[in-house]
Amino acid sequence: METGDLKEWAVRLAEKGRELASRISARMLAVGLGLGVIAALALLLYLRPPVSLEEPPETVAFFQIGTGSAGDEYFAVGERLAAAISRPPGTPPCEGDLPCGVAGLVAVAKSSAGPVANVRAVSAGNYDSALVAAPVLDLATRAETPFRGEKPITNLRAIAGVYREALYLVASRNANVATVADLEGKRVSVGTPGSGTREAALPVLAVNGLGRRTVTLFDYDATAAIELMLRGQLDAFFLVDALPSAEIASLADRGSIVIVPLEGESVGQLTRAGANFLPLEIPEDTYRFVPATKTLGVSMIWVVNEATDAELVYRITKALFYKGNRVLLSGPMLPGLLPGEEGKEEEWLAIASLPVPLHEGAARYYREEGVLPADEDGDNSP
Repeated sequence: METGDLKEWAVRLAEKGRELASRISARMLAVGLGLGVIAALALLLYLRPPVSLEEPPETVAFFQIGTGSAGDEYFAVGERLAAAISRPPGTPPCEGDLPCGVAGLVAVAKSSAGPVANVRAVSAGNYDSALVAAPVLDLATRAETPFRGEKPITNLRAIAGVYREALYLVASRNANVATVADLEGKRVSVGTPGSGTREAALPVLAVNGLGRRTVTLFDYDATAAIELMLRGQLDAFFLVDALPSAEIASLADRGSIVIVPLEGESVGQLTRAGANFLPLEIPEDTYRFVPATKTLGVSMIWVVNEATDAELVYRITKALFYKGNRVLLSGPMLPGLLPGEEGKEEEWLAIASLPVPLHEGAARYYREEGVLPADEDGDNSP
């Protein structure tokens, strides 16, 4: 409707209003005027005139991303992802190299109790999506601890491995621990129940023939483990964290720790094709007094329910690798976050080490980009 026509319509409406006002009570008039003002404000503030009667109204859809505790890496990654894929109604069209998300989508990072809780929430349909460490996701598909006693969770699908962390085995310099085998008889923290650290640490101990009978295990979080080790009350601890890690750097600067290599034939079982870990090397000079050290990489997987709309997941995956979104997803604060630097390797890494199949919408994107062969669906599950 043109501005002139709108004014003429308003004048006619006012004249009709005066005519009706002479026939109704003052109370009814006040109520009518009040409702009219509210409607007019709503119209002016929230709507825009359509280009034509055929133009559909703008709609908005909300999309939840389950993360972890507010302030931790899971939450930080979720916030970045939410910013990258969001494009609320009224946002300018995608142009040039500017960030651009999915039209009409508003994504929200939600704090949660962690990866185990995220698995259950997405499976039950309580979250639209969530971030889960690959080892935790694998345990869910096989109903093993911490999912023992439950049915295998088979309705989760992957969008991508969106963040890569390092698994650290940190030992006190006075504990004489140079290899994983040296942990026998030692006091070792494997992380809190349900944490990504715990579910990454236990397989490392298991493939080396170590467990509660040979190692005194504790369930401390990183803060408590560091404090106890500095006091001489703990010999070593596992930690899944960024590379580099501010916490590890602080300990290394004191010259009080060694980072124990995670390598050898036994640990190699965890990085075979289809396994839940990737080989990773901590470069020399990353930490003071720490040489180049081989360890394991742990992927943080972005998962959805298999019933999630395929077209929506396709658009989300496409937004994840959209060049304009690099400014939102890359940077020194979260160096392991995809898409990272330009190049096809980022998309290959996004589909490596997936304990569950790709969602059909995500697989469509990777096939179009040539990352997946045309006849594959990315089913890497056991």
